[in-house]
Amino acid sequence: MHLEIISRKSKKNVSASKSGQPRPNIVFVHGICVGAWIWDEYFLQYFADHGYDVHALSLRGHGKSDGENGLLMWSLADYANDLDNVVKSLDGPVIVVGHSMGGAVVQDWLRMGMSREKAVGAALLASVPPWGLVYSAVRMGLYSPHLFGEISRMLVTGTEQINKEAMREALFSESTSDEIVNKFLDNLSNESLVASAEVQGLRPFAPLPWMNSLPMFVGGAVDDSFIPNFEVNRTASYYGVDAVMVKDLAHSIMIDKNWEEMAKPLLSWADKL
Repeated sequence: MHLEIISRKSKKNVSASKSGQPRPNIVFVHGICVGAWIWDEYFLQYFADHGYDVHALSLRGHGKSDGENGLLMWSLADYANDLDNVVKSLDGPVIVVGHSMGGAVVQDWLRMGMSREKAVGAALLASVPPWGLVYSAVRMGLYSPHLFGEISRMLVTGTEQINKEAMREALFSESTSDEIVNKFLDNLSNESLVASAEVQGLRPFAPLPWMNSLPMFVGGAVDDSFIPNFEVNRTASYYGVDAVMVKDLAHSIMIDKNWEEMAKPLLSWADKL
């Protein structure tokens, strides 16, 4: 199966990490209804400019990857296999970064072992918590019922008739440009019903915390309507780290106006590996 991978080569002559090992590749995994393109607006060039070879994949059925015909039935395990295929194709160590549902994919990849030995670190940004989205969904239903209804409808019926104003309010900070918001909304795709159910917590997908020795970064957006701050902090506690919480940032971390406020601490963490 062909998987779309958008890569950017390092713009700096940096050959080794702080540990003296080869500088790791960074692999970025997107969330629901989008593709590799979402990382290419800012994050890929930013990390390439700071000395990393970076790669964003479109999970099967997303972006320009194969698998659209079977999209509704792809599972988290299928997506984790996509990530594994990319990791195995790269020379040297890797850092894996997952956003939202992509965070669940990263956690499932870690849980299943796969090419785990190549990883030197994993980062979860506004990620699905290790126990799933049930709490977050209930909270959204209570405090943002219009948003809960819109997201539920989008996952079941597709993205063609989404309420763009509701999605803008939910996904972006107020100061994000209309150009970026419209580009995002115009490029939304449908999502797997199976994977969408699994991230609710219908099956275990996270590694047990005492079995995971990999350095972890957990980041969240203070103004996130999808993943509550409380859940980001609980995810960080699960993996034995402190959460990095960024103000004036919403769920679409990598393309929100204040994206760099998350990129900077993520870069600082990666540089120490």
